[in-house]
Amino acid sequence: MIKEIRGFSILRGSRGEKAFDIASIADALERVSILLADFPEIRELDLNPIKVFNDRKDLIVLDGRIKISR
Repeated sequence: MIKEIRGFSILRGSRGEKAFDIASIADALERVSILLADFPEIRELDLNPIKVFNDRKDLIVLDGRIKISR
């Protein structure tokens, strides 16, 4: 899935820049998937922006919003 996004070449490192931590992105996607499976009352989940680093194994969700069904 990650390899199919338009900006994947940037994540791999381009123009002499270091590659970003793609494993952290995959881990975050897996965790979000588990969260949504465990809590079916979550109607919407918006995580934007997400900061991915190329100098450490980490990412940070800078803003997020969850809509819950009643």
